[in-house]
Amino acid sequence: MVNIIKSKVKINPLKKAYVHSLNLYAPQFLVKYYRDRYNKNKSKYHDLEKNLKGSRLPVTVQKYLAIAAFYPLILLPGFIIAGILIGGFFVDVLVKTGNLQLLSVNSPLTSPSFLSQNKILILKILFIIGFTSLFTFLTRLMILLYPKFYASQRKQKIEIVFPHVVNMMLGMAKGGTPIMKIFKVISEESNVTGEVGKEFGIIITKVEVFHKDLIKSIREVANTTPSELFSDFLDDMVSILEGSGKISEFLDFKSKHLMDEKEKFQSVFINSLGIMAEVYISILVVAPLFLIIIFVVMSMLGDFNQQLMMLVIYVYMPVGGIMFLFMISSMMEGYEVKWTEEKLKKFPLMARIVEEDDDGFQYQNTLHKRLNRVITRIKGVMADIGIFIYKPEYTAYLTIPASVISIPFIINWEIETILIYLMILNFIPFAILSELRKRRVSKIEDHIPDFLKQLASLNESGLNIVVAIRMLSSSNLGILTKEIIKIRKDLEWGMLLPHALKRFEVRVGSATVTQVTSILLRAMESTATVKDALFTAARDAQLYMRFKKNVKNEMFVYIVIIYMTFGVFVFTILILNRNFLQVLPSGTSVQGFSGPSFQMPDVEGLTRLFYHTSLINGLIGGLVAGVMGEGELKSGLKHAILLVFIAFVSFKLFG
Repeated sequence: MVNIIKSKVKINPLKKAYVHSLNLYAPQFLVKYYRDRYNKNKSKYHDLEKNLKGSRLPVTVQKYLAIAAFYPLILLPGFIIAGILIGGFFVDVLVKTGNLQLLSVNSPLTSPSFLSQNKILILKILFIIGFTSLFTFLTRLMILLYPKFYASQRKQKIEIVFPHVVNMMLGMAKGGTPIMKIFKVISEESNVTGEVGKEFGIIITKVEVFHKDLIKSIREVANTTPSELFSDFLDDMVSILEGSGKISEFLDFKSKHLMDEKEKFQSVFINSLGIMAEVYISILVVAPLFLIIIFVVMSMLGDFNQQLMMLVIYVYMPVGGIMFLFMISSMMEGYEVKWTEEKLKKFPLMARIVEEDDDGFQYQNTLHKRLNRVITRIKGVMADIGIFIYKPEYTAYLTIPASVISIPFIINWEIETILIYLMILNFIPFAILSELRKRRVSKIEDHIPDFLKQLASLNESGLNIVVAIRMLSSSNLGILTKEIIKIRKDLEWGMLLPHALKRFEVRVGSATVTQVTSILLRAMESTATVKDALFTAARDAQLYMRFKKNVKNEMFVYIVIIYMTFGVFVFTILILNRNFLQVLPSGTSVQGFSGPSFQMPDVEGLTRLFYHTSLINGLIGGLVAGVMGEGELKSGLKHAILLVFIAFVSFKLFG
C-alpha cells in the first residue's frame, strides 16, 4: 500500500504576482474613519493612491491610512521606553558636563535653582515627550512613504529588464505567437522578466479571471504602472492592436529604439558612478583623516573628548560605508554580473511504501531531518570537488570547522589579529573560487553572440537547431565549445532540446545565458525557423557584454584611485603616529609651552585608534572597489582582504 505523506501544491504563476496579500491587521473603526475622510476629499490622497497602485500592494487607501495610524500606536510603549532611555541620557550628560549653559546666556535654565531634582525631572519629561513624538511621527511617515519607495524600486527594475523583454517578445512574435500567448509567456518567465512579468501577469489575470477586455486591461495597467517607459509602450501597443497593425514590426522598432536609448543611458550611468567614487573619497577617506588630525591637535590643547574620535571611527566610518555600499548596489542593480540560481522546476513528492501490518514505522523528527540534510550535503560536496567552483559558498563546510579547530591555538593573539586571521581563512578560498568562476562565466559570455550568429546562419540555411548544435560542437568557440559538446551529448542520449538547453543554463549560471535561452526556447515553441529570434538574442547579448566591458574599463581607474587613497591614508596615519606622536613623552609637560592647558596625548590609545581606523577603511574601501568595479559585493572580498592585510602589516612593521 502506498501512503502519500506530503505534496506541494503548485501555485498558478499568473496569479502569484496579483494575488499577493498584505496581511496587516487594522481596526475596522479606523478603516471606517479614513473611508469617510477619503470620500470627502479624494484629491488629498491622490498621491498615496497612485503609489499604492504602482507598488501593486493589494490594499485600499482607507485601510493603508488605518495601518499607518494603528501601528505607531501599537509601538508607542516601545517609543516611550526609548524616549526614557535617550532623554535621560541626554539630560544626565548635560547636567554632568555643565553644558546646560549653552542653551542661553541669560536663560533661567542656567540658574542654580533650576538645577534642582524637580526641575531636572521636568526637563527629562520634556525630552521623553519630544523623542516619543519624534519616533511616532517618523514611524507613521515611513509607513506612508513605503508605497512611494517601493513603486520607485519597481520602476527601476521594470526599466532595467524591459529591453530584454521586448527582444523576447519580438522573437516570439516573428514566430507567429498570438499576443495573449506572448503575454502569458512573459508573465510565466518571472525569473527572467522580473517586474515586467508581474505587470503582464496582471493583464492576464484581468482577462482570464475577471473576463475583462484585453484592450481595457492593457490601458488599466498602463495607467497604474510606475514606469512611464512601460506605460508609453503599452499605449502604443493598444494603438497597434486597435489598428490591426503588425505586432512584429512594432516590436522590432521598439527593440531598436530601446537599445539606442540604453546605449545613451550607459554613458550617463558610468558618469554617475564616477561622481559616486569621488563622493566616497571625499566623505569616507579625506574627511575622517582630516577629523583625526584635528582631534590629535585638540588632544594636545586639552580641549578634546576621546569619545568624539571613537564616534567617527566606530560609527561614522562603518555606518557611512554601509550606506554608501547600499546606494552603489541600488545603482548597480540589474547591471552587475549575476549568477542565476537553478531554474529547473522541482516537484517534491514525499512518499513511502509500507506493508499493511507495519506498525513500527516512525517519522523522523525535525532534528534528524536537518542532520540528514547536512550529512547528505557534506557527502555531495566531498564526492565532487568541482562543485566548489560552481558553488564557492560550499567552502564554508571546510573553513568554518578549520576556524573552530584553530581557535585554541590563536586564543592568546590580539583580538584584531584573530579577526584578520579568521577573515583570511574563511574568505580567501571563497574569493579565489568566486574569481575563477566569474572568469569562466565571462569567457563563456564573450562567445555567446558568435555562437548565436553561427546558429542563426545554419538555421537560415535550412538546418534545424539540433543539427546546427551538433555541427557547432566541433567549432572553435573557446570554453563555450565544451558546453556545446555537453548539449550535444545530452541530445544524443535522448534528451529533448529544451531540457538540454535548461541544463546548459543551470551549469553556466549566467544572466546572459538565461536571457538567451529564454528567447530561444520560446521562439522554438512557435516555429522551427528561429533565425530572427537568434539574431535578436545575439544583439541583446552583445549589447549587454559591451556595456559590462565599458563599465569595467571605466571603473578600473577608480579602483586604482581607491587603492592610492588608501595608501595615502595609511601613510599619513603612520607618519602622524611614528614621527609625531611617539616622539612626545606621554603624561609629561613640554618645556617652551606656556599655560597649563597643554596636555600630552595618550600615544598608546591613539595608536590603537589609528590602527582600527586603517583596518575599517581598508575593509570598506575594498568592498566599495568590488561593487563599483565589478558590480558585486562578493567581488570586493579580495580587495578588502588585501587592503586589510596591507594595513595589518604596515602597523606591525612601522606602527
